[in-house]
Amino acid sequence: MLLTGLAAIPRHISTTSGVLIPERTLSVVSLNTAKATNSEKMLHALHSAPRLRQADLFLLQEVADEDGKTNAAEGMARGLGYFAAFAAAAPGVHDQGLAIVSRYPIHDVQIRGLKRYDLGSRTRSRFALAATVSTPWKDLRLWNAHLDTRINAAERLEQLQCVIDEAARHAGPQLIGGDFNTNDVYWYRNRLPLPGGPAHSAIIRRAMKQHGFETPLPDALNTFPVLRRHLDWIFVRDLRPLAASVEPAAFSDHNAIWIRLGLEQSSESDSDHAPGSADKSYSEAEAAECFPVVESSP
Repeated sequence: MLLTGLAAIPRHISTTSGVLIPERTLSVVSLNTAKATNSEKMLHALHSAPRLRQADLFLLQEVADEDGKTNAAEGMARGLGYFAAFAAAAPGVHDQGLAIVSRYPIHDVQIRGLKRYDLGSRTRSRFALAATVSTPWKDLRLWNAHLDTRINAAERLEQLQCVIDEAARHAGPQLIGGDFNTNDVYWYRNRLPLPGGPAHSAIIRRAMKQHGFETPLPDALNTFPVLRRHLDWIFVRDLRPLAASVEPAAFSDHNAIWIRLGLEQSSESDSDHAPGSADKSYSEAEAAECFPVVESSP
């Protein structure tokens, strides 16, 4: 179901020219921005890392915004000359947003509520930001998600399962990514971490594989240097992984994950979408099929 009161409007901010793009490939980055507010600082960090600087598509988590002002992702998109879509976690919450920043047009933007867990403290309204990106070769349907921290492996999968199930019903290239907060501890009553729990990444991998999704990322990458944990992921279906890496981002406490994907040229012409337009052809009944209504609260 669509979350009420939250904006997810794709915007186009000029165009990028003179950039050489490898034919029929797409480079994708997922990064938790750690609530960074200075888009100029973010851009400087991106320009210092060639793979980030040349990326076609960014999935961003913990995106900061201010009421009535440009959010950090939109400022970043403006500097890159990219399209952007953003959604806040809840009214009055300005540091837990999700965003998609893309070289190519964004449409069919939807906000998906994820299962809410009572963590006792610092409980959040978790959601996924879904959208379609129209590349020159094919449309790509993608989901950007940020999962809870203090939940166990089965709960983590349950929180993500509706995204996996929805993606499985779509045809064509698909991508699911974001900060999944995977770890290998058992959370007693969602508060106390105990060693020896099942590896969350293994359970997520199995569920993804059952629906045809794969990742070029091995286990035990260091995407969160403070604790040396692998929190961030990208999974794809009907796309060919060509390369992958972990890239430092100076403004964040996370490292970025980067992958390059191969796309085959579509035999049918994709629908034309004006820059910054949103296609609202999906029905609310379809949107509610898998996702519960989530009450928006700070």
